[in-house]
Amino acid sequence: MNLQKTILSLLFFVITSSAVFAQKDVDNQINDLIQYDNVKLTGHDKSLKLSETQESKAKELYKALILFQSETSKSKKKKVAYKEELKTKRMETINAVKSLLTPKQLAAYNAYGAK
Repeated sequence: MNLQKTILSLLFFVITSSAVFAQKDVDNQINDLIQYDNVKLTGHDKSLKLSETQESKAKELYKALILFQSETSKSKKKKVAYKEELKTKRMETINAVKSLLTPKQLAAYNAYGAK
């Protein structure tokens, strides 16, 4: 009986630990994307950095994208469909993030890619 409890405890520990690490990985990816956006925006004007409200909304959008990437089946049979879905989801996310920007921020964001 004690062996069963020990095994169950270890199994629970492994599962919860991996969930915590997975969440930290998602958070790190989101923060990297936000930082990249701020680099695009503040290249010439530091005042164009995302506001707290914009950053919060962008984090939600990026989290949905990252979770979509990790949860969607990537089997060989579905690989082409996955790539198309991912491409569409990325464009939707980028457009949603752009919709959060002020006109000056949007101009800076678009100019960054034109360099």
